[in-house]
Amino acid sequence: MIWNFRTIWDIIMFIKDKLYREIIDKTIIQTIDIVFLNDKNEILLWLRNNNPLKWVYYLPGWRRLKSETILESAKRKAKEEIWINIDTDKLIFLWVYDDIYENSMYKWIWSHYSPIIYIYKLNDIEAKNIKTDLQHNDLKFFNINDKNLCYMLSEKISDIKKLNIL
Repeated sequence: MIWNFRTIWDIIMFIKDKLYREIIDKTIIQTIDIVFLNDKNEILLWLRNNNPLKWVYYLPGWRRLKSETILESAKRKAKEEIWINIDTDKLIFLWVYDDIYENSMYKWIWSHYSPIIYIYKLNDIEAKNIKTDLQHNDLKFFNINDKNLCYMLSEKISDIKKLNIL
């Protein structure tokens, strides 16, 4: 293995399962979510393979790491989870939300996330280079007006429409 700052940082920031379970049980987790839109204003969603929202198409999201700015977190996780280098100057702030679930990755524990959400309009090259990661089984673009999208997206989509960027 080639050791570099990123590898060492990931090891330092790793949270052991028992502690993370307690964190999920007792706190609100701040995350960064990005609404990726293509040139047709379709929304990119991932089929999640873990709770909460297991087997549901939803936004990519990730927890922030200590000592990381919001934009650094967005850039890092976009690279790790969708394999593209985003231009943080293109991020459009949407809002900070409360995502409260009656489940989590741990049995009998509900979860509460506070995602800081940005919108990112993909160019053609970025849209073609997106790949999925191990936390998701599939990804695809959906019409933003699709009535079958996850109920947790409705408030966010409504807020996107208010910005008049579509």
